[in-house]
Amino acid sequence: MIYLTHVWEMIWHNPGTVTVAIGGMLLYFCFLRPRWKWWLYPTMLTLTFFSLPLLTVLFAAVFHQPSSYSVLMSGLGYWIDIMVLIAFREDLGAMMAFLFTQGILNRLFTFCGFILHIPLSTAVGGDLETGMSAALMLVVMYTVILLLSWLVLREKGRRLIQTELPRHNWFALAGFALSAKLIIDFCSDYAFELNPYSDIKIIWAMIAVCLFSLAVLVLYLYNMISTMKHLELKSASNRLVFEKEAQQRYYEAQLHNQEELHRMKHDMNGHLSTVAQLLKENNRDEAVHYLDSLGDYAESHQKKLYSDDPYLNAVVTNYAALFWANNTTFEYDIQAGRMVLNQVEMCMALNNALQNALEASLKLLPEQRSVQLQIKTKQRRFLFRVTNRFNNEIIMNGKVPQSTKKTPGHGYGLLSIRDAAESLGGFITCNIEGDLFVLDVSI
Repeated sequence: MIYLTHVWEMIWHNPGTVTVAIGGMLLYFCFLRPRWKWWLYPTMLTLTFFSLPLLTVLFAAVFHQPSSYSVLMSGLGYWIDIMVLIAFREDLGAMMAFLFTQGILNRLFTFCGFILHIPLSTAVGGDLETGMSAALMLVVMYTVILLLSWLVLREKGRRLIQTELPRHNWFALAGFALSAKLIIDFCSDYAFELNPYSDIKIIWAMIAVCLFSLAVLVLYLYNMISTMKHLELKSASNRLVFEKEAQQRYYEAQLHNQEELHRMKHDMNGHLSTVAQLLKENNRDEAVHYLDSLGDYAESHQKKLYSDDPYLNAVVTNYAALFWANNTTFEYDIQAGRMVLNQVEMCMALNNALQNALEASLKLLPEQRSVQLQIKTKQRRFLFRVTNRFNNEIIMNGKVPQSTKKTPGHGYGLLSIRDAAESLGGFITCNIEGDLFVLDVSI
């Protein structure tokens, strides 16, 4: 019972810490997914607060008495951050950005509590401590944020954290938030040591720094979201163009098939007339030989099946015919079954890659033309590599090469491939190996 009394006294004398811990916990459950069970984080948080009296004695023995308590409170804040990383299973960069941004908000609300200390103290009769006014400010602001988050921002925030922004953007956001938090902590501690809580200009300066840091974070996040939306719209536009072209090719193929059927009907009438005439003349052996030859001819002219996936097979079949018509050696190794998702984007990227390879090959002599295609799926990703000879009229500009000739429209194919890949969380890489241009795409 005495131990529980000590626990209660420590919690009562640290209302700001308790408010941040509980308010943060509700925010985490609003936007983050528990790693195992939902009760894991509340349990660890409760055990942490129950162990505070023991930790106070331990820190007093290790550190000097005046500084042991402040070290304990600082360590408690970082331990809460570590517990969040243990208890929730979102991307590490996203959680770090979330935690450090929350740290900046905590500082901002605390400074606002200091500003409002005198009015609040006057309102309650002059007995309010500075720490309590900061805690009241934290309670009010966390209540507002929690209501806004749970009622308005929950689904959008979860979607943003879990799917929309790439990992490197979250780490960049976390890096800036951490830098801003460390600068705010250092400046505020140093300034208050010089003039502790007596110069209101220092507090207003710290509030301005916090607001500036949050504004930069929001602007960066908004810019990243706008970029992702732009890529999605561009990918959707490319998708519509590709679907229109695919539909046009489909109608052309249907027309070609109709012409083929008419020709086959005409040819078949001729073949049947020939067989009938041979049978009338009692030339059975010749008739059988003619039918065997007809079967060999049909088998040799049967269309090749490159893949079980109809979308993928259509693209490869189309370009295999184009390569053959333009005296270009075409080698392929396709180890991919049916595609379940994003068939249009995948085929659009492959279509543009093969089109670029064909255009590059046409600039070479017929005996130099060569294109190799490798396709496979790995860990639910669609991977392909296109290798072709080229005439060295390319300069590398980052990941996307540019031609040395300013030809209108050149390079749009690779940019379209990159946009399609990045819109699905993939990437492209381009390499030059002698006279070979190698394009790797992961979607």
